[in-house]
Parts: sequence; structure tokens; C-alpha cells
Amino acid sequence: MPGLIGSQGIRPGALNMGRVFRALRYRTEQAQTVTYHRPPIYTTDAYGVPNGAVLTEELLLPDLPAIIRPAVTANFQHQRDGNNIIGAARIYTPNMNTIKGVSLSGSAGISNGNFNQNNNANFNEIEGWDRLITNYRTVYNVWTSGTTMTSGSNRYAWTEGGAGTLSSDGESITNTGVSTSMTYTPTVAAGVNNNVLEADRLRFKIKTNDTNLVLTSIVVTNASNHTLTYTPTALTVTQNTWLSVDVPYISGTTTDNTSIFQAGTRYAVGVAAANLGGASSYDYEKGLKNITFNYTGPAAITDTVQIRQAEFYKSVSWHVHSLKDMTDGYIIFDCVRVSGRDDARRRAEDT
Repeated sequence: MPGLIGSQGIRPGALNMGRVFRALRYRTEQAQTVTYHRPPIYTTDAYGVPNGAVLTEELLLPDLPAIIRPAVTANFQHQRDGNNIIGAARIYTPNMNTIKGVSLSGSAGISNGNFNQNNNANFNEIEGWDRLITNYRTVYNVWTSGTTMTSGSNRYAWTEGGAGTLSSDGESITNTGVSTSMTYTPTVAAGVNNNVLEADRLRFKIKTNDTNLVLTSIVVTNASNHTLTYTPTALTVTQNTWLSVDVPYISGTTTDNTSIFQAGTRYAVGVAAANLGGASSYDYEKGLKNITFNYTGPAAITDTVQIRQAEFYKSVSWHVHSLKDMTDGYIIFDCVRVSGRDDARRRAEDT
């Protein structure tokens, strides 16, 4: 798309944001889908001070198309309690009608209707200090290109719980038949990668042809047999539609818990840590032993459950600082990054 984006950003004139996004996505990592996050809104006392009672739960909505043009990706600053990482970027998104699906007859909008106000009355527009979470670097791929790999540095095997049959089309792992779980296990051997230390988020997509598949839990087990269990509340996956899940994988998650959104509805996700000693803790420095996706529902030999695009990744959270421009085709936000401690301190403090 030569000449479309200059040093001052996208040049004026007619612009098909969807076409630009698709073109750039195959040529540069500046175009990607990001996760929109608005933290919980708390009630306030008579002085305007939040009192800890949640008035509106968080919004955590994956698959927002965006073009990201960093001015400064990471500016490392020394501070009293350690290092801080800051940055600035200009981020382009589709216009609000496209995001919500308002202008598309019969369309629920992007992200399977998560942004559509008919489904999600809590989302109005992207506002100041909302976050756009991007993939800074994939730390570990949960491979779905096959059911097993027996050579190289990414050896692994998929197994299933039940009487199903595993297969792969090179993109998704599919369990066909009566089943209750799918487990991915890296091979334990010298030279095999299972490092997830630098990751701070986990994401994947799940799909089923069943009408009553309930995603009951996602269990991450590290090399010391500590478990981190994500438990959605009564989440029935919509038939024949990919559900995107993007959750934090970092200390503090077990206190704050998290969310999965489907068609604009929030499903609370409890997060619990445990280890063999009985303590409620999880060592994020240890490598990945396995990850299990547990569910109920598939009871016929033709029922399928599919997983794809699963990964542990290191994120950058861009906070909306100002609205630069809004047109019929796109919106431009000036965003800042405030990352907090660097990875060296995180590793030193075992968090």
C-alpha cells in the first residue's frame, strides 16, 4: 500500500479501512487484531473517591482490527523502585459504526457482536484511558498444525479425554466424537522449548458444531506441577462460531480474576492457583508442562471441538490518551504505554 501512510499518518482522501487493514496485515505487523480493555468502574463516595464496590464490570473484547504506528515503542526509565517502560503510538481503528455493526444490515459487527450495543450496553465508544492490548511478541505457540511432532525443538503431543478422535487440518486441532477435554503437552527432552516466562497473556479460539458445549475450565500446569485454573461461569460456546479468549497470565490474576465475552455478554472467569504442597501459588518462572481445555457436551460421534491460534504472548497495553481524528472511514487515537517493571525485575522477584 505504498504512499498511503506517510510520516504524518494516513493521508487524506477516500479510505477503505477494511481493505487497508487486510493489505497491511499480510505485509507488516503494524496491522493486527487487538484486545480492547476497559477496567471495572467503581462506585464513589461523596468526595468522588472509589470505594471498592464495582459499578460496571470490566470490558475485555478481543479481535478489534487496528493499525499501530509506534513513535516510541519502549523508553526505559530509571525510577526509585526500579525500572519503568513507557512509549507512545498512533493507533488507527475502523469507524464506530463498523465496530458496532450499525451500518451493516443484519450484522452484529466485529468480534462476534461483542461491541454491538444491542448485545453489550456497557460499550459506547473508545474513551480516554481505555486500553488496546497488542501482541508485542509470541513467547510460546501451542501448536495446532498437527496432533503430534516428534522432531525438532517444538516437539509435542495432543491427547483427549473420552472416546474422541484427534485430527488437524494444519491450522486447527479437532476432537471428533464423545469427549470431555483436549490436552497439549510439550515433549520433555533436551533442546525442546517449553519456556513461557516472558508471557503475560494467554489466548486461543474455540469452536464446536454442538449446541450445548460448555467450556468448564482451562488448566495450565507448569514443570513443577503447579496449576493455574481458569473457570468460566456457565459459558456455552455458540454453535459454529469461533469464540476468542484472551486472558491474563501473570501474578495478581488470581486476585482480580478475569472475563470472557461472547456476543456482548460477560462470563466471569475465576482464576485459582495450586501446587503439590497445598499452597495457593503458581511459579511463573517454570516452563510449561501442559495445558488442558475441559468441557462438557459432546455426546455424539459427529460432535466436534476445535482449537486454533493458541499462544502465550508478551503484551503491550496502549492507553488511549487523546482522539486525534474521526472520519467516516477510521478513527485515530494517540496512545501511551506504561508498562511498569521490566522483565529482569519480574524474573528476579519470581512473579
